[in-house]
Amino acid sequence: MHFIDLTTLFRQNIYIFLIMGAVCAGALVFNIIRFTSMKSAGRAFLASHPGAAKIYIGGRAVSWGAVTVHSVDGETPVFFTEKIKTGFYVIPGSRMVEMSFTSSRPGIIYKTVTKTIGPVKKELITRPDTEYKLGFNDKEEIFTFEET
Repeated sequence: MHFIDLTTLFRQNIYIFLIMGAVCAGALVFNIIRFTSMKSAGRAFLASHPGAAKIYIGGRAVSWGAVTVHSVDGETPVFFTEKIKTGFYVIPGSRMVEMSFTSSRPGIIYKTVTKTIGPVKKELITRPDTEYKLGFNDKEEIFTFEET
């Protein structure tokens, strides 16, 4: 039985280990900057729009796919994350939200089959300081919006 000495393995592949470490460090820095900017944008939005409604994306209505929110009233949405949930803020009232749904499944002829529905514009009516859930019903192929 032949054992590999870890120091020899490291010496022989030092450039691979250095590249992997640099990629991991870069990804960590990128995520820290992204989450910090997302939090500051959320704080600024809530400061200028007290009583904003929260709309969570996903949940039980979405399986094997993802809902993507492209715009709110033609502008880039202000996203937030809470634990493992993602959502966006909206000013209370009637808002036009542009969204799409993408799902992937294993295929027979191809390796994966991807299906996209949208982008679709839907009017969402929200109340101040209320939480909602935006999802997608696979069977009926419609977007769902309900108060939580």
